[in-house]
Amino acid sequence: MVSRSASVSAERPFYSRHADAYDLLITDPVAPWTEAVHARLRPGSTVLDAGCGTGRHAAALIANGHRVDLADASAELLARAAARCPGARPLLVDLCEIKTPFSYDGVTCRGVLNDMTTTPERDSVVAALAGCLRPGGRLFLDVREKEASRRRADGTTRQVLADLGGGRQLRFTSRAAWERGLLRVEEHYTLVERDRVVEESTYAFAMRPWSRAELSATLHRHGLRHIEILPGVGRRTPDRLFVVAVR
Repeated sequence: MVSRSASVSAERPFYSRHADAYDLLITDPVAPWTEAVHARLRPGSTVLDAGCGTGRHAAALIANGHRVDLADASAELLARAAARCPGARPLLVDLCEIKTPFSYDGVTCRGVLNDMTTTPERDSVVAALAGCLRPGGRLFLDVREKEASRRRADGTTRQVLADLGGGRQLRFTSRAAWERGLLRVEEHYTLVERDRVVEESTYAFAMRPWSRAELSATLHRHGLRHIEILPGVGRRTPDRLFVVAVR
């Protein structure tokens, strides 16, 4: 069965047909997060970047001397990450079902766990990521915090204009609303070439942010310990958590 996160990776326009706009739409700084991870790893650690996107964070960890492999459910994003990180092993996979022949000193995963909206999926992905760690390895997560996400979901429309070059622009708008513990998001994409609209599309999906109690219980349930749940690192909004746990 394909997880909801893998479906979003295949369907969400800036993960798929508008992947060339990904780095223009996701603009949170890389360094604060990768430096926080780097500080908790031994020099030259092996790392799996699960949900690697276009590989910006993986490239920064490689620059810090770590050996990084890439995993994502979006073929388009994974191809961009592999091009950015020559020598890194790419793995196209649903993170709920990830299995590798290697054990890692660290596994990083940003944002993906919010797409898991059912408890069985949340258990599956945490178990799968924990299973990629060697004993004593560390899991690093970035997730949305439940109450802060609820407060921020005020129905305000947010807009970004991404200049793709060659006279092409992508106009992106999004709106989020809170409904029964879920963050309901609607996105609209307008592709413009030389001042002419050539494509329009709308994509709607749900995310389920995490409470600290649920995070702690889920991580403990899958054999993780020494859990740190800290304010988000390197995010422009206050609705994120930085999580570290040891296998």
